[in-house]
Amino acid sequence: MKQSRVRVHRRAVVLSAGVGLAGSVVAAACGPAGGGAGGQASAGTPLDKQPATKLEFWGGPPAAGQRNDRVDQIEFWNKKYPNIQVDFAMGQNSTSQGVQAVAAIIASVAAGNPPDVIDFDRFQTATFAIKGVWQPLDDMMKRDKFDGSRFAPLIIPEAKGLDGKWYALIRSTDVRMIYWNKEAFQEAGLNPDKPPATWDELRQFAIRLTKKGGPSGFERLGFTTQHSQAHYHMFGWQNGGSFQTQDGKKATLPLAPNQEALQYLADLMKDVGGWDATETYRKSWGTNAQDPFVLGQVAMMYGTNGQVGTIAQYRADMKFGAAPPPVKKAGDKQLTWSGGHGYNLTAGSKKRDVSWEFMKWLISEEGVVTGYDGNLARAKALGNTFIPSMTAQPELDKKMFAKYKTGMASLDTAVMDVAVPLLPSSRVREPSIAAQHLWDGIKAAQTEAISQAKSAKQALEDNQAMIQKELDSAWSSAPK
Repeated sequence: MKQSRVRVHRRAVVLSAGVGLAGSVVAAACGPAGGGAGGQASAGTPLDKQPATKLEFWGGPPAAGQRNDRVDQIEFWNKKYPNIQVDFAMGQNSTSQGVQAVAAIIASVAAGNPPDVIDFDRFQTATFAIKGVWQPLDDMMKRDKFDGSRFAPLIIPEAKGLDGKWYALIRSTDVRMIYWNKEAFQEAGLNPDKPPATWDELRQFAIRLTKKGGPSGFERLGFTTQHSQAHYHMFGWQNGGSFQTQDGKKATLPLAPNQEALQYLADLMKDVGGWDATETYRKSWGTNAQDPFVLGQVAMMYGTNGQVGTIAQYRADMKFGAAPPPVKKAGDKQLTWSGGHGYNLTAGSKKRDVSWEFMKWLISEEGVVTGYDGNLARAKALGNTFIPSMTAQPELDKKMFAKYKTGMASLDTAVMDVAVPLLPSSRVREPSIAAQHLWDGIKAAQTEAISQAKSAKQALEDNQAMIQKELDSAWSSAPK
């Protein structure tokens, strides 16, 4: 696919001001939300009869010279609707999280040249809605009788702003599980069919499964808190902690349950070899076919249901298990967490209705199958297979899991018998007006404590101060 030209003018005042930008961003991006020459879908007029126009899309581009499901979808759309061409900005990845990851989006809107549609990490939706970055979708949903209840109830709040309006069409969700390598368990004298069920067992198993040796000091890590989805969030929540008050005004990082959970992770890191040694080993790890779990470099990991897809694509015959993540102590209620992405329509887009039609198509059955079929073909080319992700539309997911069933029990059951039933036991991150700062601060505290750079208490208190400053700034400039 031809690489698109993306005009992003970085304005220092915008990027340094952080969250409290509602006035400046809206002013810079203002323009007729539904107007503009061409590109406006007329009610009742088929898409193939609409005026010729181009849309710019930012999402998760593939590695150079490769393809992914988003490329498949956009190429299919462009062939089906040659009058409505979508330009995939291959140089812009808008799917990450945190302050630096979203800087280009803020800058493009403030400069008045935003893309029309963005694939965005959904938990940050409310933060950017209050800045005026997104157009609300409610009027189009009402007009088209688009039923938002098709999405899993747990996820819906992340697609809305603090004003209760819809700002994202949900494209995905996930749940976090623990994965374990059954062959490594057997080698270490552990029952390969019994994963750790509590924090204490996770620690014990991690120590037994860690195997030292080799040029980097390890042949295998039993578990590491710095890989994949072993984020501190879940440990804090499982211990009864939280990171923000319910009204969204105050950060709560230094709470005692949070400190206790972070100390557990710091101690676990020391148990398996310490920060410096494990980081040296971890830096040798790769992704995809070089995924450390797939290659046996780590025996247990926390991952989303997407890890099943990685195994299916690169080592479908792997002997592995997947289960709900361990709880703090026996008898505790299951708790995991979910994230995911959504499609947002930028406030500066002058092609609102055509963009809306494209967004709806991306999450439609035809759109989803187009991407999945491409992933299946790529997996088959490697001699492996494909497992769908979760669209966050339960009825559609049922059809997709049936359509792409592999017939391999370990792969199929990991999704249908573990991941899907875990959704009712899941939660999402606290909705925040400063979501990207909250994320960065929690992750920084985790790294600082686990690396022994700071005590758990000090790490949480230091990042609390940073996050609270951003919350105060954001609320002071929020519309009243």
